Amino acid sequence: MKNLSSKARSPFQRALFATNCSANYEGALQAAFNFCEANKASLRILHVSKTQTTARGEIIESIDQAAALIVRQMKERAIGLGLNCSTRLESGVPSEKILQTIEEEQPDVVVLGTCELRGSKRGAFGPTAEKVMRGSNCPVLTVGPVAADSVPMHASQGPVVFATDFHSVTRDAIQVAIMYCTSIGAELHCVHVLPRTLKPSDGDHTLPEILTYALKHLVATSPMPIEKSICSVTYGSEISNAVVDYCRQQQASMIFLGVRRDSIFSPDDSLPIVFRIITEATCPVVTILCDAAPDPEFIDHPVLSKSTIPQSFLQ
Repeated sequence: MKNLSSKARSPFQRALFATNCSANYEGALQAAFNFCEANKASLRILHVSKTQTTARGEIIESIDQAAALIVRQMKERAIGLGLNCSTRLESGVPSEKILQTIEEEQPDVVVLGTCELRGSKRGAFGPTAEKVMRGSNCPVLTVGPVAADSVPMHASQGPVVFATDFHSVTRDAIQVAIMYCTSIGAELHCVHVLPRTLKPSDGDHTLPEILTYALKHLVATSPMPIEKSICSVTYGSEISNAVVDYCRQQQASMIFLGVRRDSIFSPDDSLPIVFRIITEATCPVVTILCDAAPDPEFIDHPVLSKSTIPQSFLQ
Protein backbone atom coordinates (compact mmCIF):
# COMPACT_ATOMS: atom_id res chain seq x y z
CA MET A 1 0.00 0.00 0.00
CA LYS A 2 1.36 3.38 -1.01
CA ASN A 3 1.97 6.11 1.56
CA LEU A 4 -0.96 8.46 1.84
CA SER A 5 -0.71 12.20 2.10
CA SER A 6 -3.09 15.10 2.38
CA LYS A 7 -2.41 16.11 -1.21
CA ALA A 8 -5.25 15.35 -3.60
CA ARG A 9 -3.27 13.21 -5.99
CA SER A 10 -4.69 10.15 -7.67
CA PRO A 11 -3.24 6.85 -6.45
CA PHE A 12 -3.44 5.64 -10.06
CA GLN A 13 -0.66 7.23 -12.11
CA ARG A 14 0.25 4.24 -14.29
CA ALA A 15 -2.35 1.92 -15.79
CA LEU A 16 -1.75 -1.40 -17.54
CA PHE A 17 -4.49 -2.40 -19.98
CA ALA A 18 -4.29 -6.11 -20.83
CA THR A 19 -6.32 -7.12 -23.88
CA ASN A 20 -6.81 -10.18 -26.05
CA CYS A 21 -7.87 -7.93 -28.97
CA SER A 22 -11.07 -9.93 -29.45
CA ALA A 23 -14.11 -8.43 -31.14
CA ASN A 24 -15.56 -7.19 -27.83
CA TYR A 25 -12.57 -5.20 -26.55
CA GLU A 26 -14.01 -1.75 -27.30
CA GLY A 27 -15.90 -1.26 -24.02
CA ALA A 28 -12.89 -2.16 -21.88
CA LEU A 29 -10.60 0.01 -24.02
CA GLN A 30 -12.88 3.03 -23.69
CA ALA A 31 -13.06 2.46 -19.93
CA ALA A 32 -9.24 2.44 -19.83
CA PHE A 33 -9.14 5.70 -21.80
CA ASN A 34 -11.69 7.31 -19.48
CA PHE A 35 -9.86 6.14 -16.38
CA CYS A 36 -6.50 7.45 -17.58
CA GLU A 37 -8.00 10.78 -18.63
CA ALA A 38 -9.70 11.25 -15.25
CA ASN A 39 -6.56 10.31 -13.31
CA LYS A 40 -4.03 11.91 -15.69
CA ALA A 41 -2.41 8.48 -15.82
CA SER A 42 -0.10 6.95 -18.41
CA LEU A 43 -1.36 3.89 -20.27
CA ARG A 44 0.54 0.71 -21.09
CA ILE A 45 -1.25 -1.65 -23.50
CA LEU A 46 -0.36 -5.33 -23.26
CA HIS A 47 -1.37 -8.11 -25.63
CA VAL A 48 -0.37 -11.74 -25.17
CA SER A 49 -0.54 -14.05 -28.18
CA LYS A 50 -1.41 -17.59 -27.14
CA THR A 51 1.16 -20.27 -27.88
CA GLN A 52 0.37 -22.68 -30.70
CA THR A 53 0.97 -26.44 -30.65
CA THR A 54 1.86 -28.43 -33.78
CA ALA A 55 0.60 -31.92 -34.57
CA ARG A 56 3.86 -33.23 -33.15
CA GLY A 57 3.27 -31.46 -29.86
CA GLU A 58 5.84 -28.76 -30.51
CA ILE A 59 5.08 -25.37 -28.94
CA ILE A 60 5.37 -22.35 -31.20
CA GLU A 61 5.52 -18.89 -29.66
CA SER A 62 4.89 -16.03 -32.05
CA ILE A 63 3.19 -12.64 -32.04
CA ASP A 64 -0.22 -12.46 -33.69
CA GLN A 65 0.34 -9.84 -36.38
CA ALA A 66 -3.35 -9.00 -36.67
CA ALA A 67 -3.45 -8.33 -32.93
CA ALA A 68 -0.24 -6.31 -33.17
CA LEU A 69 -1.97 -4.05 -35.72
CA ILE A 70 -4.95 -3.60 -33.39
CA VAL A 71 -2.64 -2.71 -30.50
CA ARG A 72 -0.88 -0.15 -32.68
CA GLN A 73 -4.26 1.38 -33.56
CA MET A 74 -5.18 1.47 -29.86
CA LYS A 75 -1.98 3.37 -29.13
CA GLU A 76 -2.70 5.88 -31.88
CA ARG A 77 -6.17 6.49 -30.44
CA ALA A 78 -4.74 6.96 -26.95
CA ILE A 79 -2.14 9.45 -28.17
CA GLY A 80 -4.90 11.26 -30.06
CA LEU A 81 -6.65 11.73 -26.72
CA GLY A 82 -3.51 13.24 -25.25
CA LEU A 83 -2.53 10.18 -23.23
CA ASN A 84 1.02 9.02 -22.64
CA CYS A 85 0.78 5.53 -24.11
CA SER A 86 3.17 2.65 -24.81
CA THR A 87 2.67 -0.98 -25.82
CA ARG A 88 4.05 -4.41 -25.04
CA LEU A 89 3.57 -7.60 -27.08
CA GLU A 90 4.17 -11.03 -25.57
CA SER A 91 3.45 -14.66 -26.40
CA GLY A 92 2.59 -17.45 -24.00
CA VAL A 93 -0.14 -18.15 -21.46
CA PRO A 94 -2.08 -14.85 -21.13
CA SER A 95 -2.68 -14.94 -17.36
CA GLU A 96 0.93 -15.86 -16.64
CA LYS A 97 2.34 -13.17 -18.92
CA ILE A 98 0.01 -10.52 -17.50
CA LEU A 99 1.05 -11.36 -13.94
CA GLN A 100 4.70 -11.38 -15.00
CA THR A 101 4.28 -7.91 -16.53
CA ILE A 102 2.60 -6.67 -13.35
CA GLU A 103 5.52 -7.96 -11.31
CA GLU A 104 8.11 -6.41 -13.62
CA GLU A 105 6.50 -3.03 -14.29
CA GLN A 106 4.60 -2.47 -11.02
CA PRO A 107 1.63 -0.51 -12.43
CA ASP A 108 -0.78 1.22 -10.06
CA VAL A 109 -3.79 -0.52 -11.58
CA VAL A 110 -4.53 -3.23 -14.14
CA VAL A 111 -7.50 -2.80 -16.47
CA LEU A 112 -9.19 -5.97 -17.75
CA GLY A 113 -12.25 -6.75 -19.80
CA THR A 114 -14.24 -9.94 -19.28
CA CYS A 115 -16.09 -12.21 -21.68
CA GLU A 116 -19.48 -11.69 -23.26
CA LEU A 117 -22.46 -13.14 -21.43
CA ARG A 118 -22.85 -16.65 -22.70
CA GLY A 119 -24.75 -19.26 -20.78
CA SER A 120 -23.50 -18.81 -17.24
CA LYS A 121 -22.06 -16.18 -14.94
CA ARG A 122 -18.94 -18.32 -14.56
CA GLY A 123 -18.39 -18.22 -18.31
CA ALA A 124 -19.10 -14.50 -18.33
CA PHE A 125 -16.30 -13.72 -15.91
CA GLY A 126 -13.54 -15.36 -17.92
CA PRO A 127 -10.67 -17.56 -16.67
CA THR A 128 -7.87 -15.12 -17.54
CA ALA A 129 -9.51 -12.23 -15.67
CA GLU A 130 -10.11 -14.50 -12.68
CA LYS A 131 -6.52 -15.75 -12.52
CA VAL A 132 -5.13 -12.22 -12.86
CA MET A 133 -7.43 -10.86 -10.18
CA ARG A 134 -6.48 -13.66 -7.80
CA GLY A 135 -2.74 -13.20 -8.37
CA SER A 136 -2.30 -9.47 -8.92
CA ASN A 137 -0.31 -7.45 -6.38
CA CYS A 138 -2.01 -4.21 -7.43
CA PRO A 139 -5.66 -3.11 -7.75
CA VAL A 140 -7.57 -4.52 -10.71
CA LEU A 141 -10.17 -2.52 -12.61
CA THR A 142 -12.49 -5.00 -14.30
CA VAL A 143 -14.98 -4.06 -17.00
CA GLY A 144 -17.69 -6.72 -16.93
CA PRO A 145 -19.88 -7.72 -19.88
CA VAL A 146 -22.76 -5.48 -18.78
CA ALA A 147 -20.54 -2.48 -18.04
CA ALA A 148 -18.77 -2.83 -21.39
CA ASP A 149 -22.03 -2.13 -23.21
CA SER A 150 -22.64 1.13 -21.35
CA VAL A 151 -19.21 2.77 -21.09
CA PRO A 152 -19.58 6.49 -21.95
CA MET A 153 -17.32 8.19 -24.49
CA HIS A 154 -15.88 10.35 -21.72
CA ALA A 155 -15.29 9.86 -18.00
CA SER A 156 -18.57 9.75 -16.08
CA GLN A 157 -19.33 12.28 -13.35
CA GLY A 158 -21.36 9.75 -11.36
CA PRO A 159 -20.57 8.83 -7.75
CA VAL A 160 -18.15 6.13 -6.65
CA VAL A 161 -19.64 3.34 -4.55
CA PHE A 162 -17.55 1.62 -1.88
CA ALA A 163 -19.32 -1.53 -0.66
CA THR A 164 -18.08 -2.86 2.66
CA ASP A 165 -18.65 -5.70 5.12
CA PHE A 166 -16.65 -3.90 7.86
CA HIS A 167 -13.71 -6.28 7.64
CA SER A 168 -10.35 -4.73 8.49
CA VAL A 169 -9.18 -4.81 4.86
CA THR A 170 -11.79 -2.20 4.02
CA ARG A 171 -9.86 0.37 6.03
CA ASP A 172 -6.95 0.01 3.61
CA ALA A 173 -9.14 -0.12 0.52
CA ILE A 174 -11.34 2.83 1.46
CA GLN A 175 -8.26 5.04 1.75
CA VAL A 176 -7.50 4.32 -1.89
CA ALA A 177 -11.14 4.98 -2.84
CA ILE A 178 -11.11 8.31 -0.96
CA MET A 179 -7.84 9.37 -2.62
CA TYR A 180 -9.36 8.52 -6.00
CA CYS A 181 -12.59 10.42 -5.31
CA THR A 182 -10.77 13.44 -3.92
CA SER A 183 -8.39 13.61 -6.87
CA ILE A 184 -11.18 13.60 -9.48
CA GLY A 185 -13.83 15.44 -7.42
CA ALA A 186 -16.24 12.50 -7.24
CA GLU A 187 -18.81 11.84 -4.53
CA LEU A 188 -18.21 8.72 -2.44
CA HIS A 189 -21.08 6.46 -1.36
CA CYS A 190 -20.06 4.08 1.43
CA VAL A 191 -22.60 1.24 1.47
CA HIS A 192 -23.38 -1.78 3.62
CA VAL A 193 -25.99 -4.42 2.76
CA LEU A 194 -28.27 -6.06 5.32
CA PRO A 195 -30.60 -9.00 4.71
CA ARG A 196 -34.07 -7.98 3.64
CA THR A 197 -35.44 -9.74 6.73
CA LEU A 198 -33.78 -7.07 8.92
CA LYS A 199 -35.49 -4.18 7.17
CA PRO A 200 -37.45 -2.22 9.82
CA SER A 201 -41.18 -2.87 9.69
CA ASP A 202 -42.17 -1.44 13.08
CA GLY A 203 -40.61 2.00 12.76
CA ASP A 204 -37.51 1.03 14.74
CA HIS A 205 -34.54 2.27 12.72
CA THR A 206 -31.96 1.73 15.46
CA LEU A 207 -29.89 -0.86 13.57
CA PRO A 208 -29.56 1.06 10.27
CA GLU A 209 -28.82 4.25 12.19
CA ILE A 210 -26.03 2.54 14.15
CA LEU A 211 -24.58 1.02 11.00
CA THR A 212 -24.75 4.34 9.19
CA TYR A 213 -22.77 5.85 12.05
CA ALA A 214 -20.26 2.99 11.73
CA LEU A 215 -19.91 3.70 8.00
CA LYS A 216 -19.22 7.37 8.77
CA HIS A 217 -16.59 6.28 11.27
CA LEU A 218 -15.01 4.06 8.60
CA VAL A 219 -14.81 7.00 6.20
CA ALA A 220 -13.28 9.12 8.97
CA THR A 221 -10.45 6.60 9.48
CA SER A 222 -8.84 7.84 6.28
CA PRO A 223 -6.07 10.40 6.89
CA MET A 224 -7.32 12.26 3.83
CA PRO A 225 -10.64 14.07 4.42
CA ILE A 226 -13.35 13.91 1.80
CA GLU A 227 -15.95 16.65 1.40
CA LYS A 228 -18.56 14.77 -0.61
CA SER A 229 -19.59 11.47 0.97
CA ILE A 230 -22.83 9.62 1.66
CA CYS A 231 -23.15 6.62 4.00
CA SER A 232 -26.07 4.29 3.31
CA VAL A 233 -27.48 1.00 4.54
CA THR A 234 -29.44 -0.91 1.93
CA TYR A 235 -31.27 -4.23 1.99
CA GLY A 236 -31.38 -7.26 -0.24
CA SER A 237 -31.85 -11.01 -0.23
CA GLU A 238 -28.74 -11.38 -2.40
CA ILE A 239 -25.74 -9.15 -1.73
CA SER A 240 -24.42 -8.76 -5.26
CA ASN A 241 -27.86 -7.82 -6.59
CA ALA A 242 -28.32 -5.27 -3.81
CA VAL A 243 -24.97 -3.62 -4.57
CA VAL A 244 -25.59 -3.61 -8.32
CA ASP A 245 -29.13 -2.24 -7.89
CA TYR A 246 -27.86 0.55 -5.64
CA CYS A 247 -25.17 1.49 -8.17
CA ARG A 248 -27.69 1.50 -10.99
CA GLN A 249 -30.06 3.75 -9.04
CA GLN A 250 -27.26 6.18 -8.22
CA GLN A 251 -25.80 6.02 -11.75
CA ALA A 252 -22.43 5.17 -10.24
CA SER A 253 -19.30 5.59 -12.32
CA MET A 254 -17.19 3.09 -10.38
CA ILE A 255 -17.39 0.46 -7.64
CA PHE A 256 -14.54 -0.12 -5.18
CA LEU A 257 -14.29 -3.38 -3.22
CA GLY A 258 -11.77 -4.34 -0.55
CA VAL A 259 -11.41 -8.10 -0.92
CA ARG A 260 -9.67 -10.65 1.27
CA ARG A 261 -7.47 -12.79 -0.90
CA ASP A 262 -8.49 -15.96 0.92
CA SER A 263 -12.20 -15.23 0.41
CA ILE A 264 -12.04 -15.62 -3.37
CA PHE A 265 -10.39 -19.02 -3.02
CA SER A 266 -13.32 -20.35 -1.02
CA PRO A 267 -14.54 -23.71 -2.41
CA ASP A 268 -18.00 -23.09 -0.99
CA ASP A 269 -19.12 -20.88 -3.86
CA SER A 270 -18.28 -21.53 -7.52
CA LEU A 271 -18.66 -17.80 -8.20
CA PRO A 272 -17.81 -15.57 -5.20
CA ILE A 273 -19.98 -12.52 -4.66
CA VAL A 274 -17.24 -10.14 -5.80
CA PHE A 275 -17.22 -11.92 -9.18
CA ARG A 276 -21.01 -11.71 -9.41
CA ILE A 277 -20.85 -7.97 -8.79
CA ILE A 278 -18.30 -7.60 -11.59
CA THR A 279 -20.33 -9.59 -14.11
CA GLU A 280 -23.59 -7.78 -13.32
CA ALA A 281 -22.46 -4.20 -12.62
CA THR A 282 -23.25 -1.44 -15.09
CA CYS A 283 -19.93 0.28 -14.32
CA PRO A 284 -16.31 -0.85 -13.89
CA VAL A 285 -15.26 -2.44 -10.59
CA VAL A 286 -11.94 -1.85 -8.81
CA THR A 287 -10.92 -4.72 -6.55
CA ILE A 288 -8.17 -4.27 -3.97
CA LEU A 289 -6.91 -7.60 -2.64
CA CYS A 290 -5.44 -7.71 0.84
CA ASP A 291 -3.97 -10.41 3.03
CA ALA A 292 -5.38 -9.64 6.44
CA ALA A 293 -6.41 -11.36 9.64
CA PRO A 294 -9.64 -10.36 11.38
CA ASP A 295 -9.31 -7.02 13.16
CA PRO A 296 -10.33 -7.19 16.86
CA GLU A 297 -11.43 -3.56 16.71
CA PHE A 298 -14.14 -4.63 14.27
CA ILE A 299 -14.86 -8.23 15.23
CA ASP A 300 -15.17 -7.49 18.96
CA HIS A 301 -17.06 -4.26 18.52
CA PRO A 302 -20.46 -4.50 20.30
CA VAL A 303 -22.20 -3.12 17.21
CA LEU A 304 -20.20 -4.81 14.48
CA SER A 305 -19.97 -8.26 16.04
CA LYS A 306 -20.89 -11.39 14.11
CA SER A 307 -24.16 -11.51 16.06
CA THR A 308 -25.18 -8.20 14.49
CA ILE A 309 -23.60 -8.28 11.03
CA PRO A 310 -24.44 -11.13 8.65
CA GLN A 311 -21.66 -13.33 7.29
CA SER A 312 -19.15 -11.41 5.21
CA PHE A 313 -20.57 -10.85 1.74
CA LEU A 314 -17.15 -11.20 0.19
CA GLN A 315 -16.70 -14.77 1.31
